[in-house]
Amino acid sequence: MDRKLEKTRRPLWQWLLVAAICAGVLWFGQSLLRDASIRTYSADAAQLIISEVTIGAFEDVTPIRGTILPFNSVFLDAVDGGVIEKVLVEEGSFVEAGQPLLQLSNSDLQLRVATNDTQTTEQLNNLSNIANGMETTRLMTERALIDIEYRIIVLERQQSRMQALHTNNHISREEFESVTDELAYQRKIHVNTTMRKDLEDRIRGERMTLISEQIQKLEQNLELAMSTFENLLVRAPVAGQLTSLPVQIGESMSRGQRLGQIDVVDEFRIQALVDEFYVTRVAPGQSAGFTLGGQRLQATVIKVYPEITQGTFAVDLQFDEGTPNNVRRGQTLQLELTLGNPIESILLPLGGFAQDTGGNWVFLLDADQRYATRREISTGRRNNRFIEVREGLEAGERVITSSYGQMREVERIELRYL
Repeated sequence: MDRKLEKTRRPLWQWLLVAAICAGVLWFGQSLLRDASIRTYSADAAQLIISEVTIGAFEDVTPIRGTILPFNSVFLDAVDGGVIEKVLVEEGSFVEAGQPLLQLSNSDLQLRVATNDTQTTEQLNNLSNIANGMETTRLMTERALIDIEYRIIVLERQQSRMQALHTNNHISREEFESVTDELAYQRKIHVNTTMRKDLEDRIRGERMTLISEQIQKLEQNLELAMSTFENLLVRAPVAGQLTSLPVQIGESMSRGQRLGQIDVVDEFRIQALVDEFYVTRVAPGQSAGFTLGGQRLQATVIKVYPEITQGTFAVDLQFDEGTPNNVRRGQTLQLELTLGNPIESILLPLGGFAQDTGGNWVFLLDADQRYATRREISTGRRNNRFIEVREGLEAGERVITSSYGQMREVERIELRYL
Protein backbone atom coordinates (compact mmCIF):
# COMPACT_ATOMS: atom_id res chain seq x y z
CA MET A 1 0.00 0.00 0.00
CA ASP A 2 1.39 3.32 -1.06
CA ARG A 3 2.06 6.03 1.58
CA LYS A 4 1.75 9.76 0.91
CA LEU A 5 5.03 11.63 1.55
CA GLU A 6 4.93 15.17 2.96
CA LYS A 7 7.20 17.85 1.37
CA THR A 8 9.61 19.32 3.89
CA ARG A 9 10.08 23.14 4.01
CA ARG A 10 13.49 24.85 3.81
CA PRO A 11 14.65 26.49 6.97
CA LEU A 12 14.36 30.32 7.24
CA TRP A 13 18.09 30.80 7.53
CA GLN A 14 18.60 29.26 4.10
CA TRP A 15 16.21 31.75 2.55
CA LEU A 16 18.01 34.60 4.27
CA LEU A 17 21.34 33.30 3.01
CA VAL A 18 20.07 33.16 -0.59
CA ALA A 19 18.66 36.70 -0.31
CA ALA A 20 21.99 38.02 1.00
CA ILE A 21 23.89 36.34 -1.82
CA CYS A 22 21.55 37.82 -4.42
CA ALA A 23 21.84 41.31 -2.88
CA GLY A 24 25.64 41.04 -2.90
CA VAL A 25 25.65 40.01 -6.55
CA LEU A 26 23.38 42.92 -7.44
CA TRP A 27 25.52 45.43 -5.49
CA PHE A 28 28.73 44.15 -7.11
CA GLY A 29 27.18 44.33 -10.55
CA GLN A 30 25.94 47.85 -9.92
CA SER A 31 29.37 48.91 -8.68
CA LEU A 32 30.97 47.51 -11.80
CA LEU A 33 28.51 49.38 -13.98
CA ARG A 34 28.95 52.62 -12.00
CA ASP A 35 32.75 52.38 -12.15
CA ALA A 36 32.60 51.65 -15.85
CA SER A 37 30.52 54.81 -16.43
CA ILE A 38 33.09 57.07 -14.65
CA ARG A 39 35.83 58.30 -16.93
CA THR A 40 38.99 57.04 -15.23
CA TYR A 41 42.62 57.69 -16.04
CA SER A 42 45.38 55.42 -14.79
CA ALA A 43 48.60 57.18 -13.79
CA ASP A 44 51.86 56.26 -12.11
CA ALA A 45 51.86 57.79 -8.61
CA ALA A 46 55.63 58.32 -8.79
CA GLN A 47 55.16 60.75 -11.71
CA LEU A 48 52.64 62.90 -9.85
CA ILE A 49 53.19 65.55 -7.21
CA ILE A 50 50.87 64.95 -4.28
CA SER A 51 50.64 67.73 -1.67
CA GLU A 52 48.89 68.01 1.66
CA VAL A 53 46.45 70.81 2.50
CA THR A 54 47.65 72.72 5.55
CA ILE A 55 46.69 75.66 7.77
CA GLY A 56 49.20 78.47 8.12
CA ALA A 57 49.95 82.17 7.72
CA PHE A 58 49.43 83.19 4.10
CA GLU A 59 52.15 85.62 3.06
CA ASP A 60 50.50 87.80 0.45
CA VAL A 61 53.52 88.26 -1.84
CA THR A 62 54.18 87.78 -5.53
CA PRO A 63 57.55 87.33 -7.24
CA ILE A 64 58.55 90.01 -9.74
CA ARG A 65 61.66 90.51 -11.82
CA GLY A 66 63.07 94.02 -11.95
CA THR A 67 65.70 95.82 -13.98
CA ILE A 68 68.04 98.52 -12.65
CA LEU A 69 67.51 101.81 -14.50
CA PRO A 70 68.72 105.38 -13.87
CA PHE A 71 66.37 107.32 -11.64
CA ASN A 72 66.37 110.18 -14.16
CA SER A 73 67.13 110.16 -17.87
CA VAL A 74 67.30 113.21 -20.14
CA PHE A 75 66.75 112.88 -23.89
CA LEU A 76 68.56 115.03 -26.43
CA ASP A 77 66.40 116.19 -29.36
CA ALA A 78 67.18 118.33 -32.37
CA VAL A 79 65.41 121.62 -31.62
CA ASP A 80 65.61 123.01 -35.16
CA GLY A 81 67.30 120.20 -37.08
CA GLY A 82 70.32 120.39 -39.32
CA VAL A 83 73.32 118.45 -40.56
CA ILE A 84 75.80 116.91 -38.11
CA GLU A 85 79.11 118.73 -38.56
CA LYS A 86 81.04 117.61 -35.48
CA VAL A 87 80.68 114.94 -32.80
CA LEU A 88 82.51 116.34 -29.80
CA VAL A 89 81.95 113.52 -27.27
CA GLU A 90 82.02 109.73 -27.58
CA GLU A 91 79.07 107.59 -26.62
CA GLY A 92 79.38 106.25 -23.06
CA SER A 93 81.40 109.22 -21.79
CA PHE A 94 80.56 111.11 -18.62
CA VAL A 95 79.65 114.72 -19.37
CA GLU A 96 79.11 117.89 -17.35
CA ALA A 97 76.12 120.22 -17.58
CA GLY A 98 76.62 122.68 -20.43
CA GLN A 99 79.35 120.66 -22.13
CA PRO A 100 79.16 120.81 -25.98
CA LEU A 101 78.21 117.49 -27.51
CA LEU A 102 77.31 118.07 -31.17
CA GLN A 103 77.67 120.84 -33.73
CA LEU A 104 74.96 121.11 -36.39
CA SER A 105 74.66 123.41 -39.38
CA ASN A 106 71.47 124.76 -40.92
CA SER A 107 71.74 127.34 -43.73
CA ASP A 108 67.99 127.96 -43.82
CA LEU A 109 67.97 128.70 -40.11
CA GLN A 110 70.94 131.05 -40.48
CA LEU A 111 69.15 132.92 -43.27
CA ARG A 112 65.95 133.19 -41.21
CA VAL A 113 67.86 134.44 -38.21
CA ALA A 114 69.69 137.03 -40.32
CA THR A 115 66.43 138.22 -41.93
CA ASN A 116 64.70 138.40 -38.59
CA ASP A 117 67.65 140.29 -37.15
CA THR A 118 67.46 142.88 -39.93
CA GLN A 119 63.71 143.34 -39.60
CA THR A 120 63.88 143.60 -35.84
CA THR A 121 66.67 146.15 -36.05
CA GLU A 122 64.63 148.26 -38.48
CA GLN A 123 61.62 148.16 -36.17
CA LEU A 124 63.78 149.13 -33.21
CA ASN A 125 65.19 152.07 -35.21
CA ASN A 126 61.68 153.21 -36.19
CA LEU A 127 60.49 153.06 -32.59
CA SER A 128 63.60 154.93 -31.50
CA ASN A 129 62.96 157.62 -34.10
CA ILE A 130 59.36 157.99 -32.91
CA ALA A 131 60.56 158.35 -29.32
CA ASN A 132 63.17 160.90 -30.38
CA GLY A 133 60.56 162.86 -32.35
CA MET A 134 58.26 163.00 -29.34
CA GLU A 135 61.15 164.17 -27.16
CA THR A 136 61.98 166.89 -29.73
CA THR A 137 58.34 168.02 -29.70
CA ARG A 138 58.47 168.25 -25.91
CA LEU A 139 61.57 170.41 -26.03
CA MET A 140 60.03 172.68 -28.68
CA THR A 141 56.90 173.15 -26.59
CA GLU A 142 58.97 173.96 -23.52
CA ARG A 143 60.96 176.46 -25.61
CA ALA A 144 57.74 178.08 -26.78
CA LEU A 145 56.60 178.42 -23.16
CA ILE A 146 59.92 179.97 -22.22
CA ASP A 147 59.57 182.53 -25.05
CA ILE A 148 55.98 183.31 -24.06
CA GLU A 149 56.87 183.68 -20.40
CA TYR A 150 59.76 185.97 -21.31
CA ARG A 151 57.51 188.05 -23.57
CA ILE A 152 54.94 188.37 -20.76
CA ILE A 153 57.64 189.62 -18.33
CA VAL A 154 58.84 192.25 -20.85
CA LEU A 155 55.28 193.41 -21.55
CA GLU A 156 54.43 193.61 -17.82
CA ARG A 157 57.47 195.85 -17.23
CA GLN A 158 56.64 197.93 -20.27
CA GLN A 159 53.03 198.32 -19.14
CA SER A 160 54.17 199.33 -15.66
CA ARG A 161 56.38 202.07 -17.04
CA MET A 162 53.78 203.27 -19.56
CA GLN A 163 51.10 203.45 -16.86
CA ALA A 164 52.67 206.50 -15.25
CA LEU A 165 53.41 208.12 -18.58
CA HIS A 166 49.84 207.58 -19.72
CA THR A 167 48.52 209.07 -16.49
CA ASN A 168 50.59 212.25 -17.06
CA ASN A 169 49.58 212.32 -20.74
CA HIS A 170 53.13 211.84 -21.92
CA ILE A 171 52.08 209.03 -24.26
CA SER A 172 48.97 208.44 -26.22
CA ARG A 173 46.19 206.15 -25.11
CA GLU A 174 46.65 204.07 -28.24
CA GLU A 175 50.26 203.20 -27.35
CA PHE A 176 49.29 202.20 -23.84
CA GLU A 177 46.35 200.05 -24.99
CA SER A 178 48.56 198.38 -27.60
CA VAL A 179 50.91 197.15 -24.88
CA THR A 180 47.99 196.13 -22.68
CA ASP A 181 46.34 194.14 -25.49
CA GLU A 182 49.62 192.45 -26.37
CA LEU A 183 50.12 191.41 -22.74
CA ALA A 184 46.59 189.94 -22.59
CA TYR A 185 47.21 188.07 -25.84
CA GLN A 186 50.48 186.58 -24.62
CA ARG A 187 48.82 185.46 -21.42
CA LYS A 188 46.13 183.61 -23.40
CA ILE A 189 48.81 182.04 -25.59
CA HIS A 190 50.62 180.95 -22.42
CA VAL A 191 47.49 179.27 -21.08
CA ASN A 192 46.89 177.55 -24.43
CA THR A 193 50.49 176.41 -24.76
CA THR A 194 50.46 175.11 -21.18
CA MET A 195 47.32 173.06 -21.95
CA ARG A 196 48.95 171.79 -25.12
CA LYS A 197 52.05 170.81 -23.14
CA ASP A 198 49.92 168.88 -20.63
CA LEU A 199 48.15 167.06 -23.47
CA GLU A 200 51.43 166.27 -25.18
CA ASP A 201 52.90 165.00 -21.89
CA ARG A 202 49.93 162.67 -21.37
CA ILE A 203 50.03 161.36 -24.94
CA ARG A 204 53.79 161.05 -24.84
CA GLY A 205 53.63 159.11 -21.56
CA GLU A 206 51.17 156.62 -23.01
CA ARG A 207 53.07 156.29 -26.26
CA MET A 208 56.43 155.93 -24.51
CA THR A 209 55.00 153.09 -22.37
CA LEU A 210 53.80 151.27 -25.47
CA ILE A 211 57.07 151.94 -27.27
CA SER A 212 59.04 150.64 -24.28
CA GLU A 213 56.96 147.43 -24.20
CA GLN A 214 57.32 146.99 -27.95
CA ILE A 215 61.07 147.51 -27.78
CA GLN A 216 61.29 144.94 -24.98
CA LYS A 217 59.35 142.39 -27.04
CA LEU A 218 61.50 143.03 -30.09
CA GLU A 219 64.65 142.60 -28.05
CA GLN A 220 63.28 139.34 -26.62
CA ASN A 221 62.47 138.14 -30.14
CA LEU A 222 65.98 139.05 -31.20
CA GLU A 223 67.44 137.13 -28.25
CA LEU A 224 65.18 134.17 -29.08
CA ALA A 225 66.35 134.21 -32.67
CA MET A 226 69.97 134.27 -31.55
CA SER A 227 69.34 131.48 -29.03
CA THR A 228 67.68 129.47 -31.81
CA PHE A 229 70.83 129.86 -33.80
CA GLU A 230 72.83 128.79 -30.76
CA ASN A 231 70.72 125.61 -30.56
CA LEU A 232 72.80 124.26 -33.42
CA LEU A 233 75.46 123.65 -30.79
CA VAL A 234 73.93 120.84 -28.71
CA ARG A 235 75.02 120.99 -25.06
CA ALA A 236 74.47 118.59 -22.17
CA PRO A 237 71.50 119.83 -20.10
CA VAL A 238 72.60 117.83 -17.02
CA ALA A 239 75.65 116.03 -15.75
CA GLY A 240 75.66 112.27 -16.26
CA GLN A 241 76.61 109.46 -18.60
CA LEU A 242 76.00 109.82 -22.33
CA THR A 243 74.50 106.35 -22.78
CA SER A 244 73.21 106.93 -26.32
CA LEU A 245 74.49 109.05 -29.22
CA PRO A 246 73.55 107.23 -32.46
CA VAL A 247 74.58 109.95 -34.94
CA GLN A 248 77.14 110.21 -37.73
CA ILE A 249 78.92 113.20 -39.26
CA GLY A 250 77.02 114.41 -42.32
CA GLU A 251 73.74 112.90 -41.16
CA SER A 252 70.70 115.14 -41.58
CA MET A 253 68.51 115.46 -38.50
CA SER A 254 64.96 116.81 -38.67
CA ARG A 255 63.29 119.01 -36.08
CA GLY A 256 62.47 117.05 -32.91
CA GLN A 257 64.48 113.97 -33.92
CA ARG A 258 66.14 112.06 -31.06
CA LEU A 259 69.89 112.65 -30.87
CA GLY A 260 70.86 110.80 -27.71
CA GLN A 261 70.26 110.18 -24.03
CA ILE A 262 72.01 111.19 -20.80
CA ASP A 263 71.47 109.11 -17.67
CA VAL A 264 71.92 110.61 -14.21
CA VAL A 265 73.95 107.85 -12.59
CA ASP A 266 73.99 109.18 -9.03
CA GLU A 267 70.73 107.35 -8.22
CA PHE A 268 68.98 104.30 -9.67
CA ARG A 269 65.47 102.88 -9.63
CA ILE A 270 63.99 99.43 -10.26
CA GLN A 271 61.43 98.87 -12.98
CA ALA A 272 59.57 95.57 -12.76
CA LEU A 273 56.76 93.82 -14.65
CA VAL A 274 53.79 92.48 -12.65
CA ASP A 275 51.15 90.03 -13.84
CA GLU A 276 47.86 91.76 -14.71
CA PHE A 277 46.15 89.45 -12.16
CA TYR A 278 47.40 91.86 -9.47
CA VAL A 279 46.58 95.13 -11.27
CA THR A 280 43.97 96.14 -8.67
CA ARG A 281 46.16 95.20 -5.72
CA VAL A 282 49.37 97.09 -6.46
CA ALA A 283 49.68 100.70 -5.32
CA PRO A 284 52.47 103.17 -4.46
CA GLY A 285 53.90 102.65 -0.99
CA GLN A 286 53.96 98.85 -1.05
CA SER A 287 57.22 97.15 -0.12
CA ALA A 288 59.30 94.56 -1.98
CA GLY A 289 62.22 92.56 -0.60
CA PHE A 290 65.22 91.15 -2.44
CA THR A 291 68.65 89.73 -1.78
CA LEU A 292 71.74 91.38 -3.23
CA GLY A 293 75.27 90.31 -2.43
CA GLY A 294 74.06 88.18 0.48
CA GLN A 295 72.27 91.13 2.06
CA ARG A 296 68.50 91.45 2.44
CA LEU A 297 67.27 94.82 1.16
CA GLN A 298 63.94 96.56 0.69
CA ALA A 299 62.45 98.78 -2.00
CA THR A 300 59.20 100.74 -2.17
CA VAL A 301 56.78 101.14 -5.08
CA ILE A 302 56.77 104.81 -6.16
CA LYS A 303 54.83 104.61 -9.43
CA VAL A 304 52.37 102.22 -11.06
CA TYR A 305 51.97 102.45 -14.84
CA PRO A 306 48.33 101.88 -15.88
CA GLU A 307 49.05 100.42 -19.32
CA ILE A 308 48.80 96.63 -19.64
CA THR A 309 50.98 95.07 -22.34
CA GLN A 310 51.06 91.34 -23.08
CA GLY A 311 49.45 90.49 -19.75
CA THR A 312 51.75 92.60 -17.54
CA PHE A 313 52.02 96.15 -16.24
CA ALA A 314 55.11 98.04 -15.05
CA VAL A 315 55.96 99.52 -11.65
CA ASP A 316 58.85 101.69 -10.48
CA LEU A 317 60.50 101.03 -7.11
CA GLN A 318 62.98 103.09 -5.12
CA PHE A 319 65.66 101.69 -2.81
CA ASP A 320 64.70 102.34 0.83
CA GLU A 321 68.27 102.86 2.06
CA GLY A 322 69.74 104.55 -1.00
CA THR A 323 71.24 103.01 -4.09
CA PRO A 324 73.59 100.10 -3.24
CA ASN A 325 77.16 100.43 -4.48
CA ASN A 326 77.17 97.07 -6.25
CA VAL A 327 74.37 97.70 -8.76
CA ARG A 328 74.79 98.53 -12.43
CA ARG A 329 72.47 99.84 -15.11
CA GLY A 330 70.61 96.95 -16.78
CA GLN A 331 71.20 94.53 -13.89
CA THR A 332 68.19 92.31 -13.02
CA LEU A 333 66.86 91.56 -9.54
CA GLN A 334 64.40 88.95 -8.26
CA LEU A 335 61.99 90.62 -5.80
CA GLU A 336 59.03 89.58 -3.67
CA LEU A 337 56.33 92.24 -3.73
CA THR A 338 54.20 92.32 -0.57
CA LEU A 339 50.50 92.81 -1.35
CA GLY A 340 49.07 92.53 2.17
CA ASN A 341 49.58 91.37 5.78
CA PRO A 342 49.90 87.61 6.66
CA ILE A 343 46.51 85.95 7.43
CA GLU A 344 45.81 82.49 8.88
CA SER A 345 44.30 80.48 6.01
CA ILE A 346 43.91 77.02 4.49
CA LEU A 347 46.87 76.65 2.15
CA LEU A 348 47.36 74.50 -0.92
CA PRO A 349 50.88 74.33 -2.40
CA LEU A 350 51.06 76.02 -5.78
CA GLY A 351 51.64 73.73 -8.76
CA GLY A 352 51.00 73.23 -12.42
CA PHE A 353 47.36 72.37 -11.79
CA ALA A 354 46.60 76.08 -11.20
CA GLN A 355 47.20 76.88 -14.86
CA ASP A 356 45.13 73.91 -16.03
CA THR A 357 42.10 74.55 -13.81
CA GLY A 358 42.45 78.22 -12.92
CA GLY A 359 42.30 77.11 -9.27
CA ASN A 360 38.62 76.15 -9.63
CA TRP A 361 38.93 72.37 -9.10
CA VAL A 362 41.48 69.71 -8.09
CA PHE A 363 41.91 65.95 -7.93
CA LEU A 364 41.46 64.90 -4.28
CA LEU A 365 42.84 61.55 -3.06
CA ASP A 366 40.58 59.20 -1.13
CA ALA A 367 41.48 57.68 2.23
CA ASP A 368 43.15 54.64 0.61
CA GLN A 369 45.08 56.89 -1.79
CA ARG A 370 44.13 54.56 -4.65
CA TYR A 371 41.87 56.99 -6.46
CA ALA A 372 41.74 60.76 -6.88
CA THR A 373 38.38 62.27 -7.73
CA ARG A 374 37.52 65.67 -9.10
CA ARG A 375 36.54 68.26 -6.45
CA GLU A 376 35.26 71.79 -7.04
CA ILE A 377 36.97 74.36 -4.81
CA SER A 378 37.00 78.14 -4.27
CA THR A 379 40.37 79.89 -4.06
CA GLY A 380 41.51 83.40 -3.22
CA ARG A 381 44.92 84.99 -3.16
CA ARG A 382 48.07 83.27 -4.27
CA ASN A 383 51.80 83.80 -3.93
CA ASN A 384 54.86 82.03 -5.26
CA ARG A 385 54.32 79.07 -2.88
CA PHE A 386 50.68 78.69 -1.92
CA ILE A 387 47.09 79.28 -3.00
CA GLU A 388 44.58 80.41 -0.40
CA VAL A 389 41.62 77.94 -0.27
CA ARG A 390 38.29 79.41 0.78
CA GLU A 391 35.96 76.44 0.24
CA GLY A 392 36.15 72.79 -0.82
CA LEU A 393 39.20 71.48 1.07
CA GLU A 394 40.18 70.82 4.66
CA ALA A 395 43.53 70.57 6.38
CA GLY A 396 45.11 67.10 6.10
CA GLU A 397 43.55 66.20 2.76
CA ARG A 398 45.90 65.28 -0.06
CA VAL A 399 45.67 66.75 -3.55
CA ILE A 400 47.47 66.19 -6.85
CA THR A 401 49.18 69.54 -7.51
CA SER A 402 51.27 68.70 -10.57
CA SER A 403 50.11 69.59 -14.08
CA TYR A 404 47.02 67.66 -15.12
CA GLY A 405 47.73 67.59 -18.85
CA GLN A 406 45.61 64.83 -20.40
CA MET A 407 43.83 64.28 -17.08
CA ARG A 408 41.76 67.43 -17.40
CA GLU A 409 38.95 65.63 -19.22
CA VAL A 410 38.53 62.72 -16.75
CA GLU A 411 36.62 62.54 -13.49
CA ARG A 412 38.83 60.11 -11.57
CA ILE A 413 42.45 59.07 -11.54
CA GLU A 414 43.56 55.58 -10.57
CA LEU A 415 47.01 55.66 -8.98
CA ARG A 416 49.44 52.86 -9.70
CA TYR A 417 52.14 52.12 -7.14
CA LEU A 418 55.14 50.16 -8.43
